[in-house]
Amino acid sequence: MGAPKIDAYLYGMMRGFAFFIFFFSILSVSAQKKKPVEAQPNSVDPTYAEEHYVPKASKKSKKLGVTYDARKIFRKRMEKNWKEREKAEKNFSGERKADKSQPPYFGHKKPPKIRPQGKRKVCKVCGIKH
Repeated sequence: MGAPKIDAYLYGMMRGFAFFIFFFSILSVSAQKKKPVEAQPNSVDPTYAEEHYVPKASKKSKKLGVTYDARKIFRKRMEKNWKEREKAEKNFSGERKADKSQPPYFGHKKPPKIRPQGKRKVCKVCGIKH
């Protein structure tokens, strides 16, 4: 009784092993790279050797000396700011002029009259109760 089961088991193992070897050999053959066949030149499509053009190195040598451009730009900017500050001080009359974008103006020419809580109305200019 035990012999036929072992024979069937060994037969199955051998069959699986043979399949594994066959599959592995196919994979190894397909994995090998074949060298591409280079096209031979003919009258229709002549092939020439590829030339790689590389720009020639410039013969001019760059000077590695110190440049004072940044200092000049800084000085010009500082002078400009200084002149603007002097101009602003001349125009400054001592009190700040009304800035109509800031409260209490809310876009009005004059600051709106603030009424008591019960008598306030919605303003037509800014839409706020004054």
